[in-house]
Amino acid sequence: MDKKTADNKIFEYRDRIFGFALEKVRNIDMAQELASDILFEVYRSFLKHENIVNLDGYVYRIARNVWARFVHKLETGRQFEDISNMEIAVPEDNSEEELAMQQLLRREIGYLSQRQRTVIYMHYYDKLTVADIAKRLGISAGTVKWHLSDARVKLKEGIKMNIEKNLDINPIYFTDMGHSGYTGSKGDTADIFDSALKMNIAWACYNEPKTLEEISRAVGVPTVYVGDQLLSLVNFGFIDKLDNSNDPKYRTNMILEDLRQSSAGDEERDKLLDDAAALLADKYIRKIFADFDASPDHWGMTCDGNDVNFLKYSLVMLAITKLRINSGNVYKYAVERPDGGCFVSYASLTDRSFKPAEDKNWSCGDMTRDNLNGDPKTDCVSLSVDCRYADRKGRWRDNLDTDWDSLTKFVNIGKDSLSPEEYKRLTDKGYIYEDRVQPVIVRADACDMENIVCNYLDDKLTVPEEIRELCTETDRIFREYNLKNHPKHMHPLLNEWYTNVLGAMMMLPRIIEKLLEQGQLAPLTDIQKNSVFSVLFLVK
Repeated sequence: MDKKTADNKIFEYRDRIFGFALEKVRNIDMAQELASDILFEVYRSFLKHENIVNLDGYVYRIARNVWARFVHKLETGRQFEDISNMEIAVPEDNSEEELAMQQLLRREIGYLSQRQRTVIYMHYYDKLTVADIAKRLGISAGTVKWHLSDARVKLKEGIKMNIEKNLDINPIYFTDMGHSGYTGSKGDTADIFDSALKMNIAWACYNEPKTLEEISRAVGVPTVYVGDQLLSLVNFGFIDKLDNSNDPKYRTNMILEDLRQSSAGDEERDKLLDDAAALLADKYIRKIFADFDASPDHWGMTCDGNDVNFLKYSLVMLAITKLRINSGNVYKYAVERPDGGCFVSYASLTDRSFKPAEDKNWSCGDMTRDNLNGDPKTDCVSLSVDCRYADRKGRWRDNLDTDWDSLTKFVNIGKDSLSPEEYKRLTDKGYIYEDRVQPVIVRADACDMENIVCNYLDDKLTVPEEIRELCTETDRIFREYNLKNHPKHMHPLLNEWYTNVLGAMMMLPRIIEKLLEQGQLAPLTDIQKNSVFSVLFLVK
């Protein structure tokens, strides 16, 4: 069969072959060896033969033959290490301390490369000489000596590292994961980091590059387990492979915020942002509200019942976007993912010993959706943000393009244009209540729709110089504080990340809180909480 077909077929059989191997040997390390041999033979046979009848039976016969040869090797000359049965320098006194050290030594051997594990096993368990090992493995005596020497050094280093606090003793875990950009078919950060091992691998090589072996020791898991997980993170662009040597280094490129480290400055930064929110509410939003109240058409914004208080909640969201006065471009650091996504990835982390306080000021970023096909009846652009004042769940995952497309049809064409499923979803979300549209609607010229989110209200809002200076100073403080908590290779991205801090939607719940305290806003109804901070832009 052709190579493309063979590649696809071998991928289909990969897990089944490993299951076959594991069932036969009942040992992960040996199963990896056996499965690798089977896959090689199966793939080679695929490339040689066309129109294979009964593919399952064909693969099974190859697996059985390879298994038979594997057993023969084990019986005639062991070339495969079995760490669980190794006998290395059993202490005469059998003290608990010495026994623990022996167990630790066995474990550290598990972190070595396959070749070095084999050499160590032959030398210490089979009691073979360097010459015998060289002959058995088909390598030079000098190579065997080098492997023995290098392995001894690594074993000593590994044992020393275990005396110190390690990730296997107190592993980290991600408390919050997200992205800035657009996702692909596999989702975002949280979808890829679906195991504690992946999280700890990423953290292990965040502050400094590490080899697979070093990562394995840092997380306390043998390389045979770490390797595949590391490869998947490299393939999806969360970790960079820095060179193409036989023992390459790896380095994480996503933003990792260590909550244990940053907690000391949380109170100071919270006060900075709260003070800024109070100033923005009084010196920026107050005038915007006054001008908005004086506008007969409320700047083209409409909502169910023309509730001005409800309109102002979305107006605050839009006003925050106008605080992005400094040049910065996070997206030039966005990574193209193999599933079609392209985004900057970030996560916060902690461990079992530190429980971070609940963040009442959480907020997602701008969630924009658009459908621009040149048809005024279906063209639409939307902007929405979730935070504690919005009674919505799911964030970006539940903010579907189809929701806004359906709502646009409902507004422009009528209820009959929707399927029962579309109508039910919009009512369940609270975007339609008693056949009335709930999000804020703005009508714009067709030629303005492409950049409507960025340009809307440009002619209505002016950022005072006092506020501009506050924005610039806040950026400086945040950069100064945060750069010292991250490795240097992340600084270029973080310089962009901490640009326009006060223009980020994390300010939305803080400013709303101040406006409520000052009486500039009234609380929302339960119905309004479902659709607040959601604006649908349509063609006039």
